[in-house]
Parts: sequence; C-alpha cells; structure tokens
Amino acid sequence: MENRDNLLGVLQTIYQWRKTIRNVCILALAGSIGFSLLLDNYYQATTIFYPASPRLANPELMFGNTGQIADYYGSDRDLDRLSEIAASKELEDYMVQHFNLYAHYGIDSSSKQGPFKVRQVFRALYNAQKNKNDAIELNMEDTDPKQAAVMANAARQKINNIAQRLIKESQGTLLKAFEDNIKRKKAELELLSDSVRRAQAYYGIYASTAQGELLSEQLTKAESEIVRNRAKLEVLEPDSRIPRDTIAYIRANLKAYERQRQQLMNAVSGKGEDNMTIKRFNEGSPQVAVLQDLHFQSRKQLSFDLERYNQILASYNTDIPAVLVVETADVPLIKSRPKRSIIVLASVVGAFLFTVLAALIADSYKDVRWKDIKGAAQ
Repeated sequence: MENRDNLLGVLQTIYQWRKTIRNVCILALAGSIGFSLLLDNYYQATTIFYPASPRLANPELMFGNTGQIADYYGSDRDLDRLSEIAASKELEDYMVQHFNLYAHYGIDSSSKQGPFKVRQVFRALYNAQKNKNDAIELNMEDTDPKQAAVMANAARQKINNIAQRLIKESQGTLLKAFEDNIKRKKAELELLSDSVRRAQAYYGIYASTAQGELLSEQLTKAESEIVRNRAKLEVLEPDSRIPRDTIAYIRANLKAYERQRQQLMNAVSGKGEDNMTIKRFNEGSPQVAVLQDLHFQSRKQLSFDLERYNQILASYNTDIPAVLVVETADVPLIKSRPKRSIIVLASVVGAFLFTVLAALIADSYKDVRWKDIKGAAQ
C-alpha cells in the first residue's frame, strides 16, 4: 500500500495492467490507421499579392499634372480594404456560383440550410490574411490539386475586380457630376453667346478697341478741320481779293466737318440713328465688354472642365490593377493534410495515457467496500 504514493507503485500498477494497456493501444493503433486511411487528401494552393496604390488611377498622377512621385504599393489602409474584400460575402457567393460548390461539396442546394452549409465548408477550406511581410496570403484547399490552384487564382482575381469596381464607381460618380456640369455650362455659354450677339448688333460694336480708336481719330480730325477752316474764314473772308467760290468752298468744308462732329457726338434726329456715335459707343462698350468677358471666362472654364473630364474618362477606361501579384497559385504537388502519422501517434499516446490513468484509479480504489458504503448511505 505504501508503494502507491511513489513511482515504484505506479510502475507496479502499469506492469499489472500491461496486457490491458497493450490491447487498448493496439486497438487505438488499428482504429486510427483505419480512420486516417478513410480521410480524403487535401491540397493547399497559395497566392501572394500586395495592394496597389489607388492613387495610380488619379488623373493628375497619370497625366503628370502633379509633382508627386508615384507610389505603386498601397498603404496599410489599402491592405485592410483588400482584407475586407477577401472576407466579403460577395466573394463567397462568386466562388460558390462560379465553381458550383454545391455539387462539388455534395450539398443539397434546395435545402433550407444549403447556403449556410456551403459557405461554412468554403470558409473552412479558404483563408486570406496578412502575412509577416504585410502582403495578403490567400490559401485554398481542395481534394483536387488543380482545382485548388484554379480556385485560389480565381479568388485573387475576383478581389482585384471588386477593388477595381469600387474605384471605378467613384470615378463614374465623378464623371456623371462633370457631365451634368458641362451640360449646364454649355447651355449657359449658349445664352451668353446670344446675349453678346444681340448687344453687338444693337450697339454696332464688334471690335471695341478698333472702333474706339477709329471714332477718336475721326472726332479729332473733325475738330481739327473745324478749327482750321474757321481760321481760314477769319483770315480770308474780309479780303476782297479772295474769290467768292473759294470762300464758299471753305464754308462748305466747315459745315461738313461740323455735321460730322455732330454725328460722331450724337446722331442727328431723323437721320442716321443707326450710325455709330461716341455716345452710343460709350453706352454699349461697357455692356459688350462685360458680356464678352463673361463669355470668355465661361468658355475657358468649360475647356478646363472638358479636359478634366477627358482625363478622368481615360483613367476610367484604363485597366489599372488593384493588386500586385507576387506569387500565383501553382498546382500543389504535396498534400497539406491529413497528417496520418500524427493522427496515429496521437491516438496511441492518448489511448496509453487514458488506460494508465484508468488503471491507477482502479488500483487505488480496489480495497474500497462499495457495498458497505452503499448500505450506510441507505
């Protein structure tokens, strides 16, 4: 009895139960071998990729309108975004439908729990997470090694497509805003063009700078000719030796230039109301200039918006990858599981330890009179 509390007693008990322990271990060995042989071989295909910087789709960076250096690799936020996409329901639904996983996994698609079960099996065989090098490592297991590689590459491509679609949806929204703005500005520009044409036709101002210089030149010439002809009259008219037709000619010139000055300053009532005058030019020139300036600014802004729109459209139509592939998934040559030797060894060791524990417990309480204890309890 004293040996039960030391190692010698434990060894003695194990020796007494050696046949039982041996038989249980043999049964565990045979059972684990049979069980492990029934398990299917699974092959794991792996693809590794980094997130591409979404700034690569930026039109300013694409067309060199910024001095910033292109960063081809995405940030931690881009990595997290791809991780979320990799774990999304959209990706799962795509894989289930594209590879007909209901039939592949032997799940009834018409059953109520079919969608849950197929996703559960897929999640057990699929894994995508960030590795130690801050890249996304996507693993796909299947009993068919070729199928595992195809599914891994397809999942990576789908992640790329979803990420691209998110960027293009943002660009599409921006393009729609530009289209609406360009349409509105074209209508405004057309209205301004009509206003400029009407103002120019009403005031007769088509080249304000040239017309202003011409009016000034004509008025200056008329003023100088009036002064010159009056001076001639003052000198020549008292002289009786000057022929009267000469005096008449000078008077006619004076009257003509005075009429010209009057017409330049203000149209003569009833005649020449449509003639260009300084008064009319001064009234219309500011209005025409303002309308022309508004038309120029509107045309300039529209040209800028059209150029910006075309740049965004070019970026939208360019296939810019959202992932940078480091390693594609090749067909695995060696199975990833099950590890049959480990299963068998663990089963035998577990059976041995369990049987030894049961033997020690049985040996420790073999002298207990269970009938007396039961009678005393009653």
